[in-house]
Amino acid sequence: MIRNSSSYCRQGFTLMEIIVSITILGLSMVAINGLVAIGARNAREAQVLTTAQFLAESKLSEVKTGLISVNSTGKMPFTQEETIEPFTFEIQSQTIGADGQLMAIRVIVEYTPEDGSLPLLYQLDTWMIDPAIEMQQDAELTIHEMLLEMEATQ
Repeated sequence: MIRNSSSYCRQGFTLMEIIVSITILGLSMVAINGLVAIGARNAREAQVLTTAQFLAESKLSEVKTGLISVNSTGKMPFTQEETIEPFTFEIQSQTIGADGQLMAIRVIVEYTPEDGSLPLLYQLDTWMIDPAIEMQQDAELTIHEMLLEMEATQ
């Protein structure tokens, strides 16, 4: 039986086509793996920065209520109740204005990863009345109220 080359029907793939398709598949898998790694790293960074923001706001509230001094503290670790991750905080303050009643407060929260990569910083700034002046005014007001009460009872 003689076969005519024009009527020959090709069945299957050649070895070259299979190699090319496997190469394309492999390269696309490498690219997808890289994108997944970048996404996971960015998600972890977002989680850390969100936690740092929460911790900074918490420390700023403690400063505003007088639980923590406004004087610079240097780097301090958070307690186990606040977080178990390697976060530290620092409180910086600066007097603003000629009368010295206004203060700029900065809370810096730092996360140092255990894998040795670069630390992440979150900084929260605000202005507030100097707590010492505010407490002095409250004390003077309390003394004034006590004097008024004493006069009223006499």
